[in-house]
Amino acid sequence: MTAVEQRLGHKVKSLEQELSGAKDAVLRPMGVTVPQYTALLVISDEPGISGAELARRCLVTPQTMTTVLGNLTLKGYIERRSVPGQGRAMETTITTAGKRILAKADKEVLAVEKTLAGTMAVKDQATFAKLLDQARAPFSKEEVAPKPVKRAVRTTAKKTAKKAPAKKTAAAKAAPAKKAAAKKTVKKAAAKKTAKKTAKKTAR
Repeated sequence: MTAVEQRLGHKVKSLEQELSGAKDAVLRPMGVTVPQYTALLVISDEPGISGAELARRCLVTPQTMTTVLGNLTLKGYIERRSVPGQGRAMETTITTAGKRILAKADKEVLAVEKTLAGTMAVKDQATFAKLLDQARAPFSKEEVAPKPVKRAVRTTAKKTAKKAPAKKTAAAKAAPAKKAAAKKTVKKAAAKKTAKKTAKKTAR
């Protein structure tokens, strides 16, 4: 075994190519390619799916998917309709003929995949699938969704911070007025007491 054959990435690629070759061998007599079969399978599960999303699900480029969809349309296996109000967007659905060919193709492909599954115990199949997902994780291109909630909290905090000084200023301005009012009240009370005393003296 050469150095490159010992590498994990090479082993994964080798398995993918051999599995794809086995599928191609059973699909070719039906006049269907592996990408066409995969597209029909996804369209059958998700009628109306867009070409861009279909390409992502089938792990091919949008350009390749355009060719695949064109060939499937010519064969009468799918129908494409424009979506009102969405520019050049097209939704794709599978035809009756497409469902028939998919049923035949899927039966053969499942037999190929059963051969793969047969190389390991049932419990190991679940472990193998889990390990494959784990291996893909570091290379995933999916971006983490933004967290608008935290931004909203920060914005609110800033607004509160800005309003705080204003409240303090208003309170500071109100304080002298309150003190002045209190002094006036005290003076009025003293004046009343003085007036009472003077009245009593005069009465005597």
